[in-house]
Amino acid sequence: MKRLFKHIVLGLISALIFSSCSSSAPTMSPKQEAALGEQEARKVLGQVRLSKHPQANAALRSVGSNIARAANRPDYRWAFYLVDNKKQANAFCLPGGKVFVYTGLFKYAASKDELAVVVAHEVAHALKSHGVKGAQRQQTAGLLGIALQVGMGIGGVDSQTAREVNKVYNQGATLGYIRPYSRENEYEADAIGLLLMARAGYDPRAALTFWNKFGKQGQRVPEYLSTHPAAANRIANIRKMMPKALALYKQNRYARRK
Repeated sequence: MKRLFKHIVLGLISALIFSSCSSSAPTMSPKQEAALGEQEARKVLGQVRLSKHPQANAALRSVGSNIARAANRPDYRWAFYLVDNKKQANAFCLPGGKVFVYTGLFKYAASKDELAVVVAHEVAHALKSHGVKGAQRQQTAGLLGIALQVGMGIGGVDSQTAREVNKVYNQGATLGYIRPYSRENEYEADAIGLLLMARAGYDPRAALTFWNKFGKQGQRVPEYLSTHPAAANRIANIRKMMPKALALYKQNRYARRK
């Protein structure tokens, strides 16, 4: 174990030296993000079937347009798509404001307020460029992994030890670098989304009922193994932010009727 740890440390030192000589991933401009989002949206639309359910589509368009107005980003080309898949309780947002909501989520979103929880959360991801930054973080981890292999090669590490080091590195990068960052993004999207929905005139207390219902579905895994926060932690954080969100809601409770 000491020998393996020594090789990991030496390999990482070499990897860090190697990676420091390369340029970091460039930050994408809003225009570039929008172009990427358009490109990826076309791919998604070619792979999924959109729902024709009139009431559900009308609800999504209404909630989406109100949340987008509250986001106040006219440079974003917002679009809200309802994917016909009742088995998937899922939603995601592509760079630049392309939001996809699966019909399977409607069994947890019983009202427009609860639907606004989902939409505002995804809009918040887009506003903070979480998708692009997450992809860049994965790219960085991958490049560092390559640099680690180069470092071990320079250090003359044998193939068996190199495989063990790579395995440890991949697990560590996933659990200690990628997934914690993803969970931080989720908490941030919760916070921003809560204020967005309140500003758009939707009752932020719906976030508690929605996440409570949603948290009971599916197989539970320890938070450190997941890209998303545990339901109890998520709800606890939302409760802390609720007074501010409620105050904003009381100021804007009729905003969505305008």
